[in-house]
Amino acid sequence: MYQLRPLLLFSLGVLVTAVRGDNSADSKNAIPDVNFDLEGEHAGELPSPWEGPSHCVSGDHCLYFNPEGNDHNGQVLITTSNYAYFTATFPKITSETQISPDSFHLAPIPGKGNGFVAGRLIKKGEVIMQRQPSFLVHADAHIDMKPEVQEKIYQIALSKLSKDAQEKFLSQFGDGVRAKIDKNSFRIVIDPSGDKESGHLGVFVDVSGFNHDCRPNVHYRITNTTHTTVAVRDIHPGDELTISYIYGIARRSTRQKELQDWGFECTCSQCTLNSLETAASDARVKEIKRLEEEIEDKMSRRGEDIKPEMGGKLVDMYLEEKLFAYLAPTYVRAALIYSMFGNEAKAKEYAEEAVDALTREYGTHAKDIQSMRELAADVKGHWSWGIKVVSEEKEQKTWKLGQGKGKKNETGEAGAKKERKIREKIGKKAGKTVKEAKAKKDEL
Repeated sequence: MYQLRPLLLFSLGVLVTAVRGDNSADSKNAIPDVNFDLEGEHAGELPSPWEGPSHCVSGDHCLYFNPEGNDHNGQVLITTSNYAYFTATFPKITSETQISPDSFHLAPIPGKGNGFVAGRLIKKGEVIMQRQPSFLVHADAHIDMKPEVQEKIYQIALSKLSKDAQEKFLSQFGDGVRAKIDKNSFRIVIDPSGDKESGHLGVFVDVSGFNHDCRPNVHYRITNTTHTTVAVRDIHPGDELTISYIYGIARRSTRQKELQDWGFECTCSQCTLNSLETAASDARVKEIKRLEEEIEDKMSRRGEDIKPEMGGKLVDMYLEEKLFAYLAPTYVRAALIYSMFGNEAKAKEYAEEAVDALTREYGTHAKDIQSMRELAADVKGHWSWGIKVVSEEKEQKTWKLGQGKGKKNETGEAGAKKERKIREKIGKKAGKTVKEAKAKKDEL
């Protein structure tokens, strides 16, 4: 990903030699192939062209290989039979929508090594690439496997990839295969049921060409095991294509601290603002978080005390802070709030923006996307339309009724005094009634 040094060709040579030694007939320390019983609720024979299991280690963690994966550059898994089956049978996500490969290219980036650069105008919303992980390992195996066994099985797995994929893998930041997985992998949950034990670490070697920026122009999402990158704003020819390695809605000092794991100090445009601009940016981030919490709190109480301008203000701050990769939830909030207050034009505007942002950030099956489509198409027919208008009209009507009743009584201090006397009289009458009832009960 973030390139701190030239391609580690010397490491590649050493590692490939070691891999070939592991696979040779005279290698005494080779991990033998073993029979593996594919049992379990979801286990089954893997579809062609998947191969495996082989080289089983750490209990039931074995090596699986798809020679045709990633345009015949290969795909390797080190996981259990169940998770291998899930991965091999996930619905295929078409890559027909991605832009042509000549739309961007790898080029030297000052201070970063290599990175992707746009060769033409890439429009907001264009899908840049879709890839499967070249190297996918179950998190438990990555953590628990003995170092000497892990190094050997990782080398064997790496050797199954194409030469080009191996070079890309080894050019990534980190010393050794394990470190490269630690520094460059994306966490992926394999089990559709959301099993906490199904966490895997996936390395997408083609994605390593995206360097970091705290205000990226490209957003990524992972669906099943497919990694998709999408432009979140127009990218002009010659501009670098970037993603964020961290969650970007944070103060500059927080972002810099989190990026230390990658061994570099970020010098993106947002991190090199002058002191006054940095202070203003940090203040905006703080206000964004405060306002989001306030909106969520008020929405959880059926919009109590919420104001129509809150949603629009939040959107404006996101745009001013250049948080183009995180706009979807913000547009959804704004659209709903304006609809609740009966502002048809604003509700429609933000609903349309929400649909586009949800598609970019989460895909066409994103939560809330259907609701936003319905709101954009028929604002007044949406469930949220006029909720606050009706509520406020009801409150106003109730208040006016109360005022009307007040007019029948005397006003000011005299009226209050009279009201107190009436209440005292009612109280005395109630007390007398209670005493009479008690006396009657005693008589019985």
